[in-house]
Amino acid sequence: MTVIETTLSSSDPSKPRFYRVRLDGRRLIGTAWAEGRSPRETVKDLDVDTDHLAVRAFDKARDKKMREGFCHVADVAGAARGDVVLEFLVPNRSPAEAFDLSPDGRTLVVATTLKEAYGAEIHLVDVATGHRRLLRAEEPQAGSESSPKRQTFLHAVLFDAGGQRIVYALNEETRVLDIATGAIRTLARYRQFRDSRFNPFRVRPSWDRARGRLLVFDTGDRVRVLDPDWRTVFETSTAGSSFECRAGALSPSGRLLALVHGKGSIYSQDDPAVTELEVWDVENGTAVHRFAVDRPVHRIGFDPSEGLLVVNPESVQGPGAFSLETGTLAWHFPAPYRTDRWDDCYAWAYSADGKMLAVGRRGLTDVIDATSRESDPAFGRRPESGGTGRTYGVKISDDGTLVASGGDSGRIVVRRL
Repeated sequence: MTVIETTLSSSDPSKPRFYRVRLDGRRLIGTAWAEGRSPRETVKDLDVDTDHLAVRAFDKARDKKMREGFCHVADVAGAARGDVVLEFLVPNRSPAEAFDLSPDGRTLVVATTLKEAYGAEIHLVDVATGHRRLLRAEEPQAGSESSPKRQTFLHAVLFDAGGQRIVYALNEETRVLDIATGAIRTLARYRQFRDSRFNPFRVRPSWDRARGRLLVFDTGDRVRVLDPDWRTVFETSTAGSSFECRAGALSPSGRLLALVHGKGSIYSQDDPAVTELEVWDVENGTAVHRFAVDRPVHRIGFDPSEGLLVVNPESVQGPGAFSLETGTLAWHFPAPYRTDRWDDCYAWAYSADGKMLAVGRRGLTDVIDATSRESDPAFGRRPESGGTGRTYGVKISDDGTLVASGGDSGRIVVRRL
C-alpha cells in the first residue's frame, strides 16, 4: 500500500494557511486549516487500478494547491543531504528558467512571464518560509502599427554581490534594479536585426564567481565587461564578421572572457555549422586562445581551474570540457546506451569551491564530484518532489549548502547539499 504525505503552507505571509495532502492506498485526503481555526478534511476514493495512477492523482492534487500559492518548506538545519527544503510552482503558470540564489542563500529571485508573454514579473522568495513578494511588474513593450504590443521576456535575473540589487535581462536590454528603492538603470541595450545580431535567447548577462565583473551585450555587436560601478573594463565587437556571437561567459576570477562565434546551421548541408571558441584576457584586452570545434555550442563557461572551457553542444547535451591550450576534448558525459550524442544537459553550475558540479537533466538535477565526475546518489527524484521538466536553471549557493533547480514544468526545487 502506497502512503505519501506532504504539508504545504501559503506563500502569502499576511494569510498564514496550511494544507496537507495525504495518499493512503487508493484514498486521497486533503486537510486545510489556518492559524487558530479548526481543520477541514475532504476524502476522495480514487477510481484507479495501480499505485502509479494513485501517485499521479496525489501529484495532481499537490500541484493544484501549489498553483494557488502554496509551497512545501522544511527546516534547512535539520535537513539531510539531498532533502528538499523548498518546493513551489512559480506564479503565472510560467516556466521556471530564470532565477538566482542570493549570495547568502536566503532568498530566491524569480522571473515569470505572463500569458502569451505580454508582460512579466520579478518575485522575491524567502527560502526558509516560501513567502514571496512581487518586486517588479513589466508591462508589454510597444510594438509596431501592425502589432501594437511586443512580447516581453525576462531572460535572466541575477543578484549582485551584496544581494541588494538585481541585474535582469528584459528582451534585449540589461538593467539593474535597486531592491530597496525600485530605481532602475539601463546598463546595455541593442535591437536584434537592427543594430546587432545578438539573439537575447542565446546571449545573456552573467557574473564572475565573486559577482564583481558583469558580462553584457550591447548595440553594435559589442561585448562589454563592467566593474561593480558599471564602468567598462573591457570591450570588443564582432560587427563586420561573418561569424555571429552566440554565447559568452566570464571565468571564475573574472580574468578571462570566453565567446562562442558561429555561422551556418546544424540542419543545412549547403551551409554547415562552424563554431569557433575565443578566449580574451580582460586585463590586457588581448585574445589569448582561439580554436574551432566540431559541434555547435549552445552554452559556455570555465572549469574552476580556468584551464578548460565547459560547453553544451546544441541545447540539450553535455556538459563537456575542451582544453584552452590544445582545443582537444578533455572529458564529457556520454549518453547511456548511445554513441552518437552526449548525455542530456540543459544547465550546469560549479560550486564556489569548485568541488561540486550540478547538472540540470530531464526532471532532476545531478550533483557530481567535479574531480571524479561521479554522481551523488542522494540527488534523484523523490516521491515528495515533482520533476522540474527540462531543467534549464541550476544554482548553487555561495556557501555550498543549497542547490536550486528549475525548468519548463514551472517548478523550483531547493535541496540541501
